[in-house]
Amino acid sequence: MVVVFLSMLCLLLAGVLLLIVIDIRRVTKELIYINEHTTNGFVTANTNFPLIRKLISASNLSLKVSRKLQQAQAHQENQIRKMLTNLTHDIKTPLTVSMGYVQLMVKSATQAQQPRLKRIERNLDSVNYYLRYLMDFNLMQEKSTTLKVKQVNVSHLLENELFNYYDEFTKQSLEMTPVIEPDVMLQTDATLLIRVCQNLIGNILKYGQKQAQVTLAPIDDTHIKIEFANRGNQLPKDPAQLLNRFYTADQSRSDQSVGLGFSIVQSLVTTLGGRLHLSTEDGWFRVAVILKPLKD
Repeated sequence: MVVVFLSMLCLLLAGVLLLIVIDIRRVTKELIYINEHTTNGFVTANTNFPLIRKLISASNLSLKVSRKLQQAQAHQENQIRKMLTNLTHDIKTPLTVSMGYVQLMVKSATQAQQPRLKRIERNLDSVNYYLRYLMDFNLMQEKSTTLKVKQVNVSHLLENELFNYYDEFTKQSLEMTPVIEPDVMLQTDATLLIRVCQNLIGNILKYGQKQAQVTLAPIDDTHIKIEFANRGNQLPKDPAQLLNRFYTADQSRSDQSVGLGFSIVQSLVTTLGGRLHLSTEDGWFRVAVILKPLKD
């Protein structure tokens, strides 16, 4: 009788242990699913064992706290994005007006006034330069979650951007040679692609000397390559370092956040599912943007 009783007890304990193990596996599986997916679900169990109920209660409490923190963080990030958008727009309008006034004053100023006005103009240009990067950073944050993907004629887009900067190239005596294959199409976000092109054309205007070139061509059935190149003096020995936002190629101007520009451009290109490659060769500085189609 004792042996039979002990055997039945062992079977009972084994059954209870099996149920506990099954429930623990279920809780683990549900937690993994909840952590990997966006859901409002909670973990559940098949049994009412006190140990399992405590585990379920503690797990669900942690999930509730975590979701509240995520909601608070999302709200805070949204507020920061709105603040950045409003701030950059509030700065942009008076800055544009100020730059216009200074340009008019330069035209009518005396020889003695010219140096001071030129300094003011350069300082306003610097503010505008970094304001654009602040706007790009904000745009990057917004676009990382809401890309507007459509079929884009990259050839037309690039030609239009180069045409918009024609006067600037002429003013700086930069001989721009576009080599753009016609009607190159790509499924992508046009707004981000325009900002990438504008930033890299702006970099040519800022650092290029005498000659510049922009090329566009397909690499294969799915990838395209846009390359921005310019001649220049004192080209960086390690161009990849420019992707570090804290790096400056011009040590005499270490107070300026050069490197920030390429870092943001790289983030924009990455958001578009592409790659950015920097190189120097025979007195040319080259920035290659490799892009592929995005899914709707």
